[in-house]
Amino acid sequence: MLPSRSARTLGWTTLTVLLGATAIMLLAPGAASGASAHATHGAGPSSLPQSTFVSAPPTGATGPDDITYLATAGLDHGRAMIWTNYQNGVNPNGTPGTPGGLTHSTVAGYDRATGTLVRTFNVTGKVDGLTADPWTGTLLATVNEDDNSALAVIYPALGAVASYTYSPNPAVSGNGGTDSLAIRDGVVYVAHSNPNDATQATDYRVTLHQPTLIAQLTPVFYDDSAATNAVTGTATTLALTDPDTNFIMPAASPRFAGTLATVGQADGEIIFASHLGGTPQLKVLPLTDNVSGNVPPIDGLAVATCGDGTLYVVDASANTIVALDTTGWAGGTVFVSEPHDNHNPLVGALNLNTGVITPLSNHFVSPKGLLFVPDFGHCGDADHPAGGDHDHHGEGDGHHGGDGSRRGEGAVRAAIKG
Repeated sequence: MLPSRSARTLGWTTLTVLLGATAIMLLAPGAASGASAHATHGAGPSSLPQSTFVSAPPTGATGPDDITYLATAGLDHGRAMIWTNYQNGVNPNGTPGTPGGLTHSTVAGYDRATGTLVRTFNVTGKVDGLTADPWTGTLLATVNEDDNSALAVIYPALGAVASYTYSPNPAVSGNGGTDSLAIRDGVVYVAHSNPNDATQATDYRVTLHQPTLIAQLTPVFYDDSAATNAVTGTATTLALTDPDTNFIMPAASPRFAGTLATVGQADGEIIFASHLGGTPQLKVLPLTDNVSGNVPPIDGLAVATCGDGTLYVVDASANTIVALDTTGWAGGTVFVSEPHDNHNPLVGALNLNTGVITPLSNHFVSPKGLLFVPDFGHCGDADHPAGGDHDHHGEGDGHHGGDGSRRGEGAVRAAIKG
């Protein structure tokens, strides 16, 4: 199983003009005439201005992976902070990567303006998925994506972590765990990683029961579910082997807005699921990149919710977080990352019509998690400052809420461990 990741969002500005009976969407800046109304990105620079946001991990930590952002009252003056998880060499089943090595990951929060480290948490096991839950003011982290999997709820203001046990256990015959998280309208979705075969669930809906510290898993769709090819429109049957990154496509996305996107990392595909409150409707987008015959091992996914903002890139092997200035790219641009698994590390723009990835010329060692944060001064509240893995619009189904027991700090304090 390949490594994983998550990521975040952007938006775009377009001009629609009517030429005869045909609507042509012009993408700014540098648009090509005749672009499809579902085109995914405009012509931006081949590289983006780059700066280092975090130059080194906290003492003793290594291997940053996922990334999110969250504002917490009482922490860093209530400003939205950038959070990432360092995996510290822990194996995917939670055992030490080396004899006598660490058995915990480090979750770290940084001041967005300065990159200063504000707070860290130790979470037992290998943290693979990390996302902000603005509805509860918590961070959610999945632990151990191959086996012995669990869900950690982190309370930044309280300085505490609660560990939840899954029911049912996502492992079958010692294989299987949970990976990337996404939240839509307060409902938590998690990818089921390392499946034994294609009959197992691709994604689960998660309900947290605080009194028992149980995370109830309900399948959303399966690795062998029926789907429609998003390029050709033909019917197909999924055969996923490596569900990995989860992401809610924001309203700014030129296609698949409001859907749950799940990356089949080793499969070189993204599955977009709509009608999540009933029978999911699935579209699968096969991916290609700049290397002929390559199966792109996509790890990070982010969509611009605005024409001005910052794309944060977790460069795992470099132990850094890089900030890219996206000025010059249209809102609605879809960014993806490929780690060095196929010896072709890149961050690029994805065309949602064709599945083609066009790399930026920026250099990375092994890019994983992506997070887009809009420039609120220029874009307004284009995206909720508490986190990027949620949206209220698009191809939704009106499935709101979650488990009310997830809220209320009184019960939380009683349940917290660590």
